[in-house]
Amino acid sequence: MISKRITFSITSLMCAVLFGFIVMRMQAQGDQPVEQTRKNIQVLKGLPESQLFPLMNFVATSLGVKCDYCHVRKGEAYYNGNWVWESDEKPKKLVGRRMIKMVLDINRTNFDGANFVTCYTCHRGNTVIARLPPLPPHDPPARTETALPTADQILAKYVAAVGGNDAAAKFKSTVMKGTIERSENRNAQLEVTLKDTDKYLVTTTTPQGVSTLGVNGEGAWTKSNAGSRRLSGRGLDQSKRTVTLYYAPIKVLDQPAQMKVVGTEKIGDREVYVVAITVDPNTTRRLFFDTQTGLLLREQTTTRTILAPLPDQVDFEDYRDVDGIKLPFTIRTSDTAPYSTATRRFTEVRHNVAVDDNIFNLTAAPR
Repeated sequence: MISKRITFSITSLMCAVLFGFIVMRMQAQGDQPVEQTRKNIQVLKGLPESQLFPLMNFVATSLGVKCDYCHVRKGEAYYNGNWVWESDEKPKKLVGRRMIKMVLDINRTNFDGANFVTCYTCHRGNTVIARLPPLPPHDPPARTETALPTADQILAKYVAAVGGNDAAAKFKSTVMKGTIERSENRNAQLEVTLKDTDKYLVTTTTPQGVSTLGVNGEGAWTKSNAGSRRLSGRGLDQSKRTVTLYYAPIKVLDQPAQMKVVGTEKIGDREVYVVAITVDPNTTRRLFFDTQTGLLLREQTTTRTILAPLPDQVDFEDYRDVDGIKLPFTIRTSDTAPYSTATRRFTEVRHNVAVDDNIFNLTAAPR
């Protein structure tokens, strides 16, 4: 199973920027179909290159295995990138290919191609699927139907909870400092500088060096020891949305007319309202608002692919009042690959710090 671990091992600096490597690759290749960028692609033809690593992570997690369960790697080091992805040497890869065809056929024949059945449907994190239910059966919990608030009411309560409609404009600038925690000691120091409502600078420092993401009005860029690059198209849109979601006081920019209240769930011991948004035919977003405080506790985005839906999740925890604005001091990001899970913890937030506008510009020519 191809893992994003190999992608991140290409340069540890760029992994500090959530979307860095994938965005750059998409821009360089135009997000071409994988059969044009990879060798020996047989059953996933038409899949965009940007979805290949996340989709293989989904398959690996569904079976509870790592990449070398199906794929050939040379040498003992797991993360050295010395993989022969196109090799069919391992019989399990051939089995996996047949299983992918089976899933595609089931969904195409029975569900008009929708991702109703996936690898996880049967495997549930194990290579051996369960065929019998546990005994004795348990009665499902009783459900009580209660009237749900409207999307307008939920959004209004959320905005009021974080500081009001002018929360993002209350202060001329904000500087946030903290850490990013990742598995295998891939930790980093984090500093975020915000000015007005459209300027962001995210600086991540690791033992290997410094990487930055800058957003200045309509433009965005990334820079590290490996070089610099201006972002455009999907990379630009994603960078602007990501920094707003992580660091701006008001994280929800969708309008109530785009939202549908679908029910209530629980996150830990907190009851939440669940609001769904259809971003495009292949992408849906769910927002989870605390029923008591009104605060946003989670955002979950699901992208439909050829084989399976790919979930990405952001959790907001430890809200604190800073000069009349409530900010989450812990932000967790995760998808189906444990290696890419990250926890941002802020230790310092200061407002109205003197900030030079030039820091938001890419001064060095891209390499």
